[in-house]
Amino acid sequence: MSATAKTVLSKNVPIRANLILSRIPLVVPEQTKMEKQYHEYQNQLERRLMWTFPAYHYFKKGTLSEHKFLSVQNKPISKVPGVWYPKGIPDIQHGRERSKVQEVILPKSETGEGTNLTRPVEKNSIVTPADESGNTASLERRLRNTLYLLVNYKKTGWNFPKFEIKDGASLDIIAEDGLRNIGGENMNTWTISKKPAGVVKNKDGSCDFFIKSHILAGKFDIAKEAKNEIKEYAWLTKEEIQEKLNKDYFNETEYLLSK
Repeated sequence: MSATAKTVLSKNVPIRANLILSRIPLVVPEQTKMEKQYHEYQNQLERRLMWTFPAYHYFKKGTLSEHKFLSVQNKPISKVPGVWYPKGIPDIQHGRERSKVQEVILPKSETGEGTNLTRPVEKNSIVTPADESGNTASLERRLRNTLYLLVNYKKTGWNFPKFEIKDGASLDIIAEDGLRNIGGENMNTWTISKKPAGVVKNKDGSCDFFIKSHILAGKFDIAKEAKNEIKEYAWLTKEEIQEKLNKDYFNETEYLLSK
């Protein structure tokens, strides 16, 4: 237990261990306009500097297959004496304009159309079924944000999971054991530190110490023994938490939360 907590205990002030359990973002944050432009430039530059497609390796010179392959390629503009090229003089090597990304097209087969080897990669949507249905109890939502566990106590309403202290037990153990008591054993979590990350002194004289932890795998599900105490739970972003908590309480704990 921390020195601060021991000092509070010595004054017989009621204290509780609160657990800030988070799920870190599962995908990278959305890029800014400048970041998008930078990565697009680097991608195009890398592709322009790539080696020319080795057609000779796949199509033997002088064969019908080589002829079919060459016939469907987009021919680059050749350098002609006395002609001005506003975008620069063509730099052609091995039938490729080296200042541009090479586009390789396969000939049409007997069963279908040809295939473009430089076709773009299709990305999966970051909008999940949980986002579409508004299921805040799912960890598979708001993939770009950090989510935090909030529980709706029947007596006091929405709050972080909070647990009364036990004699001789440290705050981190109280928080971790309390989490399993109300949410089951089907969770793998990692407590960041044994020391509390923050403390809030309430108007009634009690103090809430905050232990930070991450959920790594598994699922929180209200235990049978805790259903008399808890109505529901939700995994919420910082902005959504602001709508649930008391304004003063949120202002005192906001610095502990990230987007």
